Amino acid sequence: MSFQSINRTIGYSLLIVGMLLIVIPLFQVYNIFINKAGAPEIIKTQQSRLNENVNALDMQKQVENALIKIIPIDPVIKTINLIIWFILLAIFMFGGKQIASIGIMLLKIPS
Repeated sequence: MSFQSINRTIGYSLLIVGMLLIVIPLFQVYNIFINKAGAPEIIKTQQSRLNENVNALDMQKQVENALIKIIPIDPVIKTINLIIWFILLAIFMFGGKQIASIGIMLLKIPS
């Protein structure tokens, strides 16, 4: 095998791997947006309930009760999970771009 054929083989392989690292996350994001699949749960939480027997001097439990009434925890956790998931997918896509560009550079090497 000549040097040029090895470069071409490695170049095309890296280009395909890089393109897969770009296309697969895009497909997953598309499935999440059309509600075919849900975002994975990266952060899991316990169901928080109101503390019913709260002492008048226990300020921490009173503040917790007030926050639970004002801000429901489930939408906040789902939003955080989506943000983390999209950041992770962006990292994969950036890595795919870098790998594909290395493959393209190998394909451009003159014989």
